[in-house]
Amino acid sequence: MEKMVIYTDLDGTLIDFENYSYEITAPLVRKLESNGIPVVFCSSKTRVEQAYYREQIGVKSPFITENGSAVFIPKDYFPFEFVYQSVIDNYYVIELGVPRAQILSTIADARTKSEAEVFGYNDLELDEIAQILKLPEEASKRASTRDYSETLIKGDKTSESFKAMTELLEQEGLACTAGGKFHTVISNKSDKGKAVKVLHALFSKMNAGAVSVGLGDSANDKPLLAAVEKPFLVQKPGNWWDDIEAPNLVKVEGIGPEGWVKAISELTDISL
Repeated sequence: MEKMVIYTDLDGTLIDFENYSYEITAPLVRKLESNGIPVVFCSSKTRVEQAYYREQIGVKSPFITENGSAVFIPKDYFPFEFVYQSVIDNYYVIELGVPRAQILSTIADARTKSEAEVFGYNDLELDEIAQILKLPEEASKRASTRDYSETLIKGDKTSESFKAMTELLEQEGLACTAGGKFHTVISNKSDKGKAVKVLHALFSKMNAGAVSVGLGDSANDKPLLAAVEKPFLVQKPGNWWDDIEAPNLVKVEGIGPEGWVKAISELTDISL
């Protein structure tokens, strides 16, 4: 079996889109890691959120947070020195994005100048965030503990004031992207694909010829899928694929975790 590194999205891919379960994928992830195949989380989720899933599933590999804002590498993981920008807990951190404190300051300034009626996690108490997210406070705390972005919960993106605010953010190197429910303000240098390439260069130095494998489910994963040698797109609930393209993309029949297991089982000689 060829050497490989697996880069995977979480929500709707490794983890069930509706109930956040990893029951289907966890046994295979553990087998992969025990066989020396790193499974790298590459998601919009925060450092704290990903640390939770890594502990629950048993993953020891590096991980990529907040849509490619930073690469977290456990100390002593690579047997050589490399350039990093900061140290958080027991991780060396390669930063592509900018710190949240800088983002919050820029948002506050842009909000004042534009008179946009918006608010985000930083403006709320934990119990208020939990009510909005409809999650327990512990899970809400993990979601709102951000290092390189801010979530805006309210804001009419069609209003002139909101458009003015986003223009001011763009002038400062930030992007405001609309999600299914909320908006995310993040550095325009944050990129899943770039983060994967940075990390894979380190893996390739440790294991020459290691093949990069990517799995995702949505347009948000396009940079990730475009950056790897073997990209796989799993299905959305309802058995359909998001309309994205990437070189050598393989569309897997299987929703989220079921598609994930199918793709990896066919790619490797490791199965459940």
